[in-house]
Parts: sequence; C-alpha cells; structure tokens
Amino acid sequence: MNKKGLLSWINKYDKEYNLNDRKVEERLREKFREKEVVTKSDLIQIVKWKFQGRLLGRQKIILKLLEDVDGPFVYKLSRLALKSEDDEIRLGLLCLIKGVGNAISSVILAFYDPKNYGILDIHSWRGLFGKEPRDIWSNQKHAIRFFNKLRSISSNTGLSCRKIEKGYFMKDKSIKETKK
Repeated sequence: MNKKGLLSWINKYDKEYNLNDRKVEERLREKFREKEVVTKSDLIQIVKWKFQGRLLGRQKIILKLLEDVDGPFVYKLSRLALKSEDDEIRLGLLCLIKGVGNAISSVILAFYDPKNYGILDIHSWRGLFGKEPRDIWSNQKHAIRFFNKLRSISSNTGLSCRKIEKGYFMKDKSIKETKK
C-alpha cells in the first residue's frame, strides 16, 4: 500500500474509533514516556482497552491472570524493558508477566514509542503478511518480524509505525466486514 492509501485508512480508523480509546492511549503514552514504567493498574487499563467489544471473554481471562501478579514485579520488569533498546529483551521481559504475551507487549511498546512500534493484532498482521501463524501470540519472532516490517514501511513513508499499523488494521477489518 502506498502512503496515500495508508493515510486514507488511517483517517478512517481515527474517525471510527472512540475518542475515549484515544484518550486512554494518549494518557498512557505520556505517562510511560515520562516515567518509563508500567504499573499493574496501567496493565489492567491496557487489557480493557485492547480486549473490548467482541473480545470480552479474552479480557476476562487475562484480567483473572493479572489478579495474581505482584504490582512491584510489573513495575520492575517494565522499567527494565522500557529502558532496553533491544526488541527481544523488551518482549522477553514483558512476557514474563503472567497474562502478558505478544499482543499486550506490543500495546505497551506502541503506547511508549509509536514511532517504532505498532500494535500486533490479527487485522494488522493479515494486512501486512496474510494468514497468521498458529503461534503468533506466543512466538516472539513474529512480533519482531511485525515491528521490522512496520519500520521498513515507516522509513519509506515517514509515517510512524503506530499510524501504519492503524492503516493496515482498518483496511483488513473493513475488507473482512464487507465479506460478511
């Protein structure tokens, strides 16, 4: 997809998605950038933000897993992850938190650094690569491949990885809904 096409899909995404969702993202982005840490409360907000609507079952499962997670553990691991500059280390540390996998880690990283990260989602993956691998949520090599593809497109378009991901997400989601 060229830059003009991406911008069209990004605009559609921004018009369709709830203002409250954007406010949550902006607020958490500012907090993460300023403090370079994620709290357990932040993590709960992210899960609610990411898994809403038709994904409430998944939201409930992950929130239940997070009940047993120690707040200081989240704080320490997230601080180490956000201070690292290595994708494997960042993902590895975040995924040590019970209930956190590639999807939630990508939200944290995209909120923290939208220039270099996008949110790994079934729609954005399919928009970029086609059918997703079975282990997309558990195998970190897929998240890293996803981030690298976004960065490659970013270097050609000048758009942030988060914006590019929004465009591919919206395009695939719209195509899927049209086929229904």
